Amino acid sequence: MSDAKYVVGDHRNGDAKIELDANKRQFTGMTREEVLKYADDPFWVNLRWSLFVLFWVAWLCMLAGAIAVIVRAPKCGPPEPRTWYELGPLVGLDLVDAVEPQDLQQDLELLKTFKVQGVFVQVPTYEVLDKRDTLDEFKILFNKIKKIGIRVIVDLIPNYVFTNHTWFVQSENSTEPYTDYFIWTKEQPANWVSKINMPAFTRSEKRQMFYLHQFCDNCADLNFDNPKVVEKFDMVLKAWMGAGASGVRLNNARHLLVELLEEKTRVGRGSSVDADHMRYDFWEHKHTTDLPKLKELLARWSKIVTKESEPTVFTLKEDGSLPDLILLNHNVSMLRPPSAAPVPVTEDADALASRINKTLGSWPILQLTDTNDDRELASFAMLLPAAPLLNIKQLSADENDTSLLDLVNLRSDASLSHGEHHVAAAPARNASENVLIVCARWKEGHTGYMAVYNPSRQDLHANLTAVPSVPGTITIQNVSPAVKLVTNYTKNYQPAEDVLVPAKSTVVVSYVPIKHEKREKDE
Repeated sequence: MSDAKYVVGDHRNGDAKIELDANKRQFTGMTREEVLKYADDPFWVNLRWSLFVLFWVAWLCMLAGAIAVIVRAPKCGPPEPRTWYELGPLVGLDLVDAVEPQDLQQDLELLKTFKVQGVFVQVPTYEVLDKRDTLDEFKILFNKIKKIGIRVIVDLIPNYVFTNHTWFVQSENSTEPYTDYFIWTKEQPANWVSKINMPAFTRSEKRQMFYLHQFCDNCADLNFDNPKVVEKFDMVLKAWMGAGASGVRLNNARHLLVELLEEKTRVGRGSSVDADHMRYDFWEHKHTTDLPKLKELLARWSKIVTKESEPTVFTLKEDGSLPDLILLNHNVSMLRPPSAAPVPVTEDADALASRINKTLGSWPILQLTDTNDDRELASFAMLLPAAPLLNIKQLSADENDTSLLDLVNLRSDASLSHGEHHVAAAPARNASENVLIVCARWKEGHTGYMAVYNPSRQDLHANLTAVPSVPGTITIQNVSPAVKLVTNYTKNYQPAEDVLVPAKSTVVVSYVPIKHEKREKDE
C-alpha cells in the first residue's frame, strides 16, 4: 500500500479516509529532450508529411468539386422578356381608303396614348408589284406611324387576283408563263361550293376550261403548286417588309392549296342540320384546307419576313370558319405568334372560359368581341396570357379615365408576363351556378392580379374563394369610372367571397398569392 495515504478527518467523531494513488506523480507532458527525440524519428516525419499531403489533396478535390457543380449546374437567369407583339395591345385599323397621314392624326394620337405596340393594316397584295406609287403612299403612312413608336403589320390576301388582272387575262388566253398561274380544269368537281355558297368553278369560254374561285366569282384562285406563283408572293412580302412593315398576317392562307377531288358531306361535329348541298358548311373541304404542303410554304415565307434587327410578326388570320390551327395539334412553330379566331363573349360563362382556355398556352393573338366593342372587355383582355387584339373603339379619348392605360402598363409586371394563369367561370355569392369569368395571374414572390368580368345584364357579387392562389382578402386594383358609379368602392380591401361586379363590367383586384392547399387547410 505504498501509494495509499491515511488522512484523519474530524477527530471528535473519529472520521478518517484513505486516498489511493495519492502519491503517484501526475503526468506533465513530454520534456524538450523527448520531443526532439521523436521529432527526428523517420516514422513520425513520414506520418506528418503524409497527413499534410492528404489534407491538401482533399482540400483541392473539394474545391474542384465545388467548381464543377457551379459550372455544370443549370443557369437560372431571368426569363426572356416578352416581345413587343406579345406585350401588346395590338389594334386593327382599316386604312385601305385612308392612306393620307393627316386623315388618321386623331387615331394615331389615341394609339400613342394607350401605348399600342402594333397595328394591323389591310393593304393591297399583288398590286405593289406593278404600281410602285401605291407602295410609296403606304411608306409615308408607315413612317408616320413608326415615328410615334408603333409598328405596322400588313394584312395580305395571297389567294387570288381579280379576273381583270393582267395575269388572269394572259392565263385565260393561254399565254406563257401565265398558263398555269391559276387552277384550271376541264371537268370541275361537281360538289365544290365557294365560301359565298355559290358554285366554286366558272367556265371560261375563251379557254374552254373552268377556273376555281373559292371566295367570289371574279376572284380567281392562284395556283401555289406553281413555283413561279410562289416566287411572285415572295416578291410581295419583300416589297412590304422593305417598305417598313414589322410583320405580316395572311388572310385565307389555309385555303391556298387544293386537290381536284370530290368533297364528302360533313357529318357529326361542325355540321349544320339546315344546310343543303349548295351551302359551304355542307361539305368537309378536306381537299381545299390545310394540305400538307402548306407547312412548307408558311416556313418559307416566315423566313422572308424575319429581320435580324427586331422580332417580326408572321401569323395567320383565323376567322372561325375552321377550328383554329393551334387547336389541331399542327406544327405552328413558324408562326409568331399563332392566332386564334375572335371569341364572342356570351352570358354562358362556362362555355366562354372553355373557349378561351383552348387557345391559351402558346401566347396567341386573341380578340374578345361583343356587339358594343366594349371597353370593359378590353380591361379583361389585358390580363390574359395572350397578345390582346382590340378595336380602336375600345380605346377611350377621356383624359380623366386612365383605368385601361394602367392595365396596359401592368402587362410588363412579372406576374403577367411570366407568371401562372387560371381562367375559369366563377359563381356569384351564395350561388352554385357559374355566371362570371375570372383570369388570375400570379408568380411566387410577386403581387397577384385577377380580372373579373360579368357578362350578364345584372349586377353580381362574385365569390372568388375557389380561385387558386387567392387569399380570403383581396384589394381593389382597377375599376373604370362607370364601375365606380355603381360600386362606389371606398375600401381597398374586400373579402374574396363578396366582390361587386356591375353588369357587362370588369373589376381588377390584387392580392398576395398563397398556395391553394394552404387555404383549404386553414378553412
